[in-house]
Amino acid sequence: MRGKIIRFLRKVIRWQARKKLKANPELWEQITSYLKITKSTGVSWSDFWELYNAIRTNKPKHILECGPGASTLVMAYALMENQKEGFPGKITGMEEMQEYLDMSIELLPDFLKKYVEYHLSPRVDDTYEIYRGVRYRDVPHADYDFIFVDGPHHRSLLDDSFCFDFDFIHILRNSKVPISGIVDYRLSSSYVLQKLLGTAKVEFNMLKELAFIKPVVASDLKKMTLENNTKDMLSSSSLFGNTKIELYK
Repeated sequence: MRGKIIRFLRKVIRWQARKKLKANPELWEQITSYLKITKSTGVSWSDFWELYNAIRTNKPKHILECGPGASTLVMAYALMENQKEGFPGKITGMEEMQEYLDMSIELLPDFLKKYVEYHLSPRVDDTYEIYRGVRYRDVPHADYDFIFVDGPHHRSLLDDSFCFDFDFIHILRNSKVPISGIVDYRLSSSYVLQKLLGTAKVEFNMLKELAFIKPVVASDLKKMTLENNTKDMLSSSSLFGNTKIELYK
């Protein structure tokens, strides 16, 4: 029964997203035309609306998109509208597969191409604390203030282990500006981000199947406190009972 309710509510949310997008006839026409010819899948109507709304609301100056496609069109269109209001911005789109990169470049309408710079890059493994993930190797250095995570493929090149998308952490730990973002339906990535940034900063919406990251800075990344917790456990835990281990505070 719960599953049926969730599926129904997701349909309602997508219907509402379509209605909001249709209120902008030109954007709606661009999206529907794009979807008729693209080979990529995975982005829903609610994704389109949330990305458009986030860009129009937050007015980011430099977006990092991990996995371009129809979402690029939506964000670029929002940037075009922002620019008309005096808030210019641009997108750096990262892709690991030449076929999808070429398709994204070809299908993006000409009037939006000036807002996007595409880069082909292999993925590599990377680590933070006890977590291992994969990221694009050749992301250009820039002050990104919004990141959309929908790539790369989240399996390790070392042993094909299921990982998470590491790019947000990689950019954040070296960033000088606050970064917000959205994570597409990638549970491992959302899980790790919640562990490292906290659920107050990373809100996962089960119905929208998205994680929303509020503005964070490098110092928001949690550090392991295992050594201190070990001392606490030795002094206060039951010797024979079940002890809960806290790695991050």
